[in-house]
Amino acid sequence: MAFDMNKLRNPASALTDVAGAMANVGMEKAQEVLAEINLLLQLLQQAGYGITSLDFELSLPPKVTIKLKTGPAVKEEKLAAIVRDHGDKKVVTTIVGALIQANRLRSSVTVETLEMGGVEIELTTTPNITLQWKDKQEQRAEAAA
Repeated sequence: MAFDMNKLRNPASALTDVAGAMANVGMEKAQEVLAEINLLLQLLQQAGYGITSLDFELSLPPKVTIKLKTGPAVKEEKLAAIVRDHGDKKVVTTIVGALIQANRLRSSVTVETLEMGGVEIELTTTPNITLQWKDKQEQRAEAAA
């Protein structure tokens, strides 16, 4: 690919071209990520998780935050089957593998007044899963309202 010397004469045009190319790459990456996120959300619902919210931040790389409502622990066999059946989907296997670990930690908090309130998944360069324990009485009051 030959360098266009006219770009040196018009730096604003060069910057516009670069910005446009980056926007196209960003949009392509966002569409790829959203396709896997849609699959992930369907699989998590089938496994027994409730999806309470999805936030998508358009950036390089895109940032996705998913909040899950938890009830009784999802069976590890269901999650392991998802990993096995969708081994070619990096987002799916990474998140579901982390949820398997999170389920194992779920019973580690044994304070009588707390119960698992939810899970927050943040997909960025380094995926992050946050387990959230909440006061049992407050959670029941929120659910009743």
